[in-house]
Amino acid sequence: MTSILVVEDHPVFVQSLVRLLRERGSFDVTTAESGEQAVERVKESTPDLVVIDVSLPGMSGIRLLKTLHDLKPGVPCLMLSGHLANQYVLQSMAAGARGYVLKDDIPGIMEGIQLVLNGGTFISRALRDQ
Repeated sequence: MTSILVVEDHPVFVQSLVRLLRERGSFDVTTAESGEQAVERVKESTPDLVVIDVSLPGMSGIRLLKTLHDLKPGVPCLMLSGHLANQYVLQSMAAGARGYVLKDDIPGIMEGIQLVLNGGTFISRALRDQ
């Protein structure tokens, strides 16, 4: 079973996302509320994919992405955000993200996960259309 680590600090959103991933994708999903907690989870067991909120308390999602790539260079990461600003997309992709999906783009979240797991990249349509 494909394992996904979701790094998100908003409890209601993360619960909904975990349910969606388990029901629609049959993924084995674990969660972390902070960058520091995510680093510990990845040290314990390398997931097939890490979905990272750009705005986390303490260590930012982009900083976490860089830290994870230093720790486990091959782990694919998909950034998740409510920010509709290209600066975050550019920073994320430059840091090694394989995609950037908006939190309100539910079909995009599922599509992005599949594309990234299959070695591709993904950017939410609303960001591509700007």
